[in-house]
Amino acid sequence: MYEELIGELKDGVQKSNFFLKSKNFEDGRIKNQEYFNLYLKIKDQEKMLMRMSIYKGKEPYYQPWVEMFSIKDSIIFGRKEFHYFGSEVEDELLDLLTSKMDEGSRIFIEYQHDKTTMKQLSSGVPAPSSRLGYKLFNRGFTWFKDWYFSEGFHEGNQKLQAEKPIDQKRRRNHLDNIKNQIKDFLKKHRDENIENEVIERSEKILSDIDF
Repeated sequence: MYEELIGELKDGVQKSNFFLKSKNFEDGRIKNQEYFNLYLKIKDQEKMLMRMSIYKGKEPYYQPWVEMFSIKDSIIFGRKEFHYFGSEVEDELLDLLTSKMDEGSRIFIEYQHDKTTMKQLSSGVPAPSSRLGYKLFNRGFTWFKDWYFSEGFHEGNQKLQAEKPIDQKRRRNHLDNIKNQIKDFLKKHRDENIENEVIERSEKILSDIDF
């Protein structure tokens, strides 16, 4: 599965308005891990968008992961400024990556330049209700961890970790935890100045979980 993903990124992914291609592959710090640069091409201009790492895992001990870091939110193409977070490129890339990820897979995404996610997570919004977390929740991820403070000093900048459940029992447990977190958050903060989009996402998640 991950070999297929890496192959697609090496060959390049053509969409109607842009082209994504990975370059500069190098071995990671551990076996079965690769680092590379991901480039974005719009019309005739190509510029580096982010660094990525893919760990293929080691069955049955270690699950695979995808990491996205050093993300450039603002890039100048000609006379236009491109913003990655909230763009079509972000959605298409997340679709490509997460559709290849099996049960138990993890994704890590740095968000220090994603000002909306940063503001929401730092103010106590549950991860699935944040801008970035909601995108991952809708792509099948049910367990979240906000790496706002590095614990081992090798994690880099602030990042959101999300995992797909390994089975239906674990999925149900994860969803129950998300439901309780969101209900508690809304109960404590509904009367405060919470962004409407956060409330809407939270209520939609509760509705989806209880369906």
